[in-house]
Amino acid sequence: MAALGKGRTQLRSSITYKWLLLLVAITLIPLLVLGAVSYSITKNAIDKKVTDASKQLIRQTAENIDIRFSGYKDIVMQMITNPEIMSLLHRISQRDEPSAEHISLTSKLAYFTAVSPEFKSVSFVTDSMYIKGIFRWDDQAELKSEFYTKTMAAGNDFVWFPTRRGYYSDTADSHEEVVFSVSKQVFNIHDGRQLGMAVVLDIREEMLSEILRNNADGDLRTESFVIDQNGYILSHGDKGMLLTPVENWFEAEEASILISGGKEDSFVAHYKGKEVMVNYQQLKTNNWRVVHVIERSSLYKDSDQVIQVIAILMAVCALFSIIAAYAMANSVSSPLKRMVKAMKQVHIGNLSTRIKRDDKRIDEIGSLEYHFNDMVGRIEELVQAVYQEQNNKRIAEVKALEAQINPHFLYNTLDAIKWTALFQKANNAAEMARLLSRLLHISIGKGRDTVLVQEELEHVECYMGIQNLRATGRIEMVYDIEEEVKLYRIPKVILQPIVENAVLHGFADRHEGAVIRIGCRSTEGRLLFSIEDNGHGFESDLADSFSHQIEDMPKSATFLGVGLSNVEERIKLICGEEYGLSIDSKIGEGTRVIITLPVMKEESSHV
Repeated sequence: MAALGKGRTQLRSSITYKWLLLLVAITLIPLLVLGAVSYSITKNAIDKKVTDASKQLIRQTAENIDIRFSGYKDIVMQMITNPEIMSLLHRISQRDEPSAEHISLTSKLAYFTAVSPEFKSVSFVTDSMYIKGIFRWDDQAELKSEFYTKTMAAGNDFVWFPTRRGYYSDTADSHEEVVFSVSKQVFNIHDGRQLGMAVVLDIREEMLSEILRNNADGDLRTESFVIDQNGYILSHGDKGMLLTPVENWFEAEEASILISGGKEDSFVAHYKGKEVMVNYQQLKTNNWRVVHVIERSSLYKDSDQVIQVIAILMAVCALFSIIAAYAMANSVSSPLKRMVKAMKQVHIGNLSTRIKRDDKRIDEIGSLEYHFNDMVGRIEELVQAVYQEQNNKRIAEVKALEAQINPHFLYNTLDAIKWTALFQKANNAAEMARLLSRLLHISIGKGRDTVLVQEELEHVECYMGIQNLRATGRIEMVYDIEEEVKLYRIPKVILQPIVENAVLHGFADRHEGAVIRIGCRSTEGRLLFSIEDNGHGFESDLADSFSHQIEDMPKSATFLGVGLSNVEERIKLICGEEYGLSIDSKIGEGTRVIITLPVMKEESSHV
């Protein structure tokens, strides 16, 4: 997970990723803004246009219904002002049983109703009897009473009764029909007296459905219907919705607007679970209302097409932007990645690294690659020159130090041989010469800077053999050397100067009990030599001064000898600055020198 998170972070920080984001953003944001603005403008324009068209349509529908209703009222007036019809009604009302006048009345009324198939029946009712017109009602007496009571209470006005399921019968059959009705009180045409009679014209609901269908907009998903003042649906293309309250199809607040709102209005509502635009118009003939609903999703077909075109354009532009951005970013990021990789190699010390570049590329990237290669080449040359110079300097310093040590020791040794030859037999002089020859052979070596530990110990033994021959064996040597370290390599001639310093300074004026102990062990990747003597010792601050900075030692410490300084410098030159000598000495107790060296086996020794 950590590696995955790191990879994502590197991707987001890459130039290619940033180029892609930039170009895609530059391309898509204007298109998104354009699409949003276009959609908003188109939507508002469509809303306004459709609202205006719907209002015009609903007004036309209401006007057509009002015209048709006015025609029905005219038919009613023609019937109740016709002298023959009124005469027949008068005679029928005087009798309790059906008579020939009923047949005559039906014939007369058929003249008026035959002109329009939407008429279902004409009936005349009084407070005591029901007079058949065309079909006879099979409804209960309560319904007949309601028609009579409301019509008589309206005086000279027409009364409109909402849609109902009417039950009719004649001599042939009985059947059901969905109708609505208009009624009018009958007056004497000569003196205006009330005759205590009402005429009821039953009209098929299909008439209203036909008007609503003829005024529908075929391009949109719309529905039109008529409701009464109580909110019941009087006419609808879906017959299953007839006689149901609008609360069943609209939310309560929206249904309330349809029922008790102004004479006309437009608003957005939810009809059958869908968002619709609603327009309604109240009829002039009565207080019924024509309602027109338009499903809003159908309004935006054109704007949806615009959005689809914009979406396709955005997809094409996005694809093009990604390809172009990747190509452009890759032309920049690829050489930069190669350069970063090369820089990392240079950082870890691989100065032979070069960037593979296209010579035909002459832009800033090409120039950067060329100058990078040139710079690394120059650095490599300078490093090689400095390395060669430092190597030559190191070799010269080592050679100078060895030349400084060897003549100094050779002078002292030859001086000892001279005095020994004077006071002793020639056999001792010969042995000293042999030891001196071996000592010089080991110290000079084969031109290498390092020797085996066992060779360095032999060098010390040769030196001490010479010293003991000269001083009659008065200094005891004790060795504590781990076997495995004897085959390690160390800088040559580093133990003898320390031992020499102990002989010359630690045991000056001392003739008995002198002991020098040399120990060596390997620990934690380091080689530690310990050279201890029980000589005179010296002040501890002089030892500290030597451990910190040899060249700053006070003049009183010159007895430590030039040999120790040379040993310290050669160790640091050959092995590194972290290696060298440390001295611990106390007056009257002796001196202890610790040499810290790296473990150098035969195959990894310095030359």
